[in-house]
Amino acid sequence: MGKRIGFFLIGVLVLAGCNLSSDTPENTPPDSLPTLQTIMTCDELVTSALSTVGAACDGLNRNEACYGHRLVNTVMNAGVTTPFDSSGDIAQLTAFQSIITTPLDDIQQTWGIAVLKAQANLPDTLPGENVTFLLIGDAELRGVSPHMDAVTLRTGAGGTTCTAAPPAALLLQTPSDVQATLFFNGASVTLGSTLFLSAAENGELTIATLEGTAIVGAFDSIRTVHAGMQVQLPLGTSDGLQVVGPPSEPKPLAIAGLERLPLALLERPISLPPSIPVIATSPPIGSTLVTAVPPSVILPPATPITPCLPRQDWTNTYTVQRGDTLFNIATQFDVTLSTLQEANCIENPNIISVGQALRVPFPPATDTPVPTATPFTTPTPTNPNLRADKSVIEVQTCTSIRWDVDNIRAVYFENEPVTGHDSREVCPVRATTYTLMVIWPGGEQVPYTITIDVTEATPDPASR
Repeated sequence: MGKRIGFFLIGVLVLAGCNLSSDTPENTPPDSLPTLQTIMTCDELVTSALSTVGAACDGLNRNEACYGHRLVNTVMNAGVTTPFDSSGDIAQLTAFQSIITTPLDDIQQTWGIAVLKAQANLPDTLPGENVTFLLIGDAELRGVSPHMDAVTLRTGAGGTTCTAAPPAALLLQTPSDVQATLFFNGASVTLGSTLFLSAAENGELTIATLEGTAIVGAFDSIRTVHAGMQVQLPLGTSDGLQVVGPPSEPKPLAIAGLERLPLALLERPISLPPSIPVIATSPPIGSTLVTAVPPSVILPPATPITPCLPRQDWTNTYTVQRGDTLFNIATQFDVTLSTLQEANCIENPNIISVGQALRVPFPPATDTPVPTATPFTTPTPTNPNLRADKSVIEVQTCTSIRWDVDNIRAVYFENEPVTGHDSREVCPVRATTYTLMVIWPGGEQVPYTITIDVTEATPDPASR
């Protein structure tokens, strides 16, 4: 009887062992099994990703792109074999057609981030100075090049519920005290600052200034966007991403999640501008005053608002003329801009209208007429005086082409960014025409050309 029980127990153990082994799929490598301890929370994933990017992309050079954090997808130019598929991979900007970063996915533990440094139109005389591009989350940059003069940006909503993740965007930053001009989705952007850009298909291109100042131009309209302000441009056409109208009037920042932007990954540290509530125009009597506030701003408890009254001791008026600015008018009457603004209850000093009557402190008891404001006009670019030391040279010799031009946005010689007062040595082997492309303040491109003729070398009489 004891032997039967022993055999029975052995059989049970054998069967149990078979059942346990059948729960594991065949040929499953041990390292492919899930390891729960490596799954990070949303906050941990964001922190880890930013740390990875900071270490992997440190030391990135001019006109290069760095694969920061996975996943980053790319469309490469034909013939490019440079690897760009893991954190820390670096490739020249000339290798790409487009770079696409993916939205945060806390299930797959992915969040795409790429860092780029481009020369743009910064002169060669500033070695090591670059415009920094930080592509975050659900974003795509098409037309990547060292000049960044025809770039198309697309950003998506991202689709993540992670409260620690910043919005999908492109962050731009120039070196301190340096301006660069780039072209996004058909709009020109001149910045000496740090910008936030987003672009929704068939929606709007949003350009927000986080620090410094930007000038945005499109459809013969130019807007100056100071820190803490933003403009929006309508997008459309076949791909839904080309600017189809002028920029809006600047308005205070109203973008959720700006406080979560990875500003530490930029070249130089900045602080976000304070958010300023925008009070709507005076409502009808008896209605409620509406305040437009960025979603991320928490306001203190409301306090009674005292209506603004124009300054009563200023009984004279000045009518705003075309080309006037509030600053110019204040200068005429020897008062500060803020004093004139407060005396006339003007909320935004950048917005005044032709024909608007302003109270001003005319000198009492005088018949001296108030000088008429000189209309402001954008300076016209000068003639570049494109010239050559020698317009006819012998083969295997060289000459220098020179130019001098002012009041311009950018200058390119043979598609190379140059300064307004510059020169280049050329050594053509046959008659060659060279082009100097001048970009006017409004974005108009005006080409100037010069031709260098080449002749056969004159025989040396001594060699006959």
